Amino acid sequence: MEKRQCKFHMKITGQTASDIFKKDSVQLNIVVSEEEKEVKSNPEKYSGVYKELAEILGDAATMKVWKRFAGLNITFPQKLYSADYRKDFIKENMDEMRPAELARTLGLTERRIRQIIIEIKNER
Repeated sequence: MEKRQCKFHMKITGQTASDIFKKDSVQLNIVVSEEEKEVKSNPEKYSGVYKELAEILGDAATMKVWKRFAGLNITFPQKLYSADYRKDFIKENMDEMRPAELARTLGLTERRIRQIIIEIKNER
């Protein structure tokens, strides 16, 4: 397996994104009922978006999402990271990474990265 940049963890890993999400769902100490334990991992049994969630997160996390958010429309913003985190990440990595690399990692444009770098330099 080739090594891939994992934006979720900001480091080089040997895992795919779905492996990482499955591992993280276990680390969240998800409480699984006896009914959920009987259901083995089979994404094909789910409909629509739940099928996609089961493929990425596994059955236990899919059930937890369903129980919490069933019937609601959820929109996920494009920006995953907070402005403070992005600024700190850029501050820590602006000497080692090019603006293009920072932009790809954080999901911003190079222009915005350069603006933030100027803000950081003006604060000094």
